[in-house]
Amino acid sequence: MNVDGVMSSLVEKGLVRITGRKNAPGRPFVYGTTRQFLEYFGLKSLDELPKMEDFSKLKAAEEKKDEPAKITQGN
Repeated sequence: MNVDGVMSSLVEKGLVRITGRKNAPGRPFVYGTTRQFLEYFGLKSLDELPKMEDFSKLKAAEEKKDEPAKITQGN
């Protein structure tokens, strides 16, 4: 998935900044949030952001909700 345009837009708006490069093939940029990011989203710190585990739980709950109901016949 190519997110170059999205990341460029966030950099231009001052919401994220390039903090370095990863020591991996292609030497991709490493990004960090800015104070402006926190202010824009009404956060006092990054600790207020949801954890990745929260998204996994939410996705699992959504998938379970979308499952068709099982109907069983009684005797």
